Amino acid sequence: MIDIARKIDKLRVERGWSIYKLSHEAGISNQTFHSWLSGKSLPTLPPLENICEALGITLADLFCENEMIELTPEIKDLLHNWGKLTDEEKKSFKGIIETLVRDRKN
Repeated sequence: MIDIARKIDKLRVERGWSIYKLSHEAGISNQTFHSWLSGKSLPTLPPLENICEALGITLADLFCENEMIELTPEIKDLLHNWGKLTDEEKKSFKGIIETLVRDRKN
């Protein structure tokens, strides 16, 4: 089982954030986060959603044991617009991206 509090703390450190900054950005108290780290309490879904939003990740990323992809504002915008495309437009777009990536490798 993934230790969510430790994973959040690792992500915080990777970003160079203090506990105060993470708490402030996520709208939780420092004491709440310290309580999670010490094992005195477990995080619930609403604060976890706030933390994910602050860190630019999804809940799936948080619980995933593999590599995460940070959702930058640019990526969020692309994903938002992706849903507006037709199936044919999506197919074309995927082809363009695959060509660009393949050409870059060569």
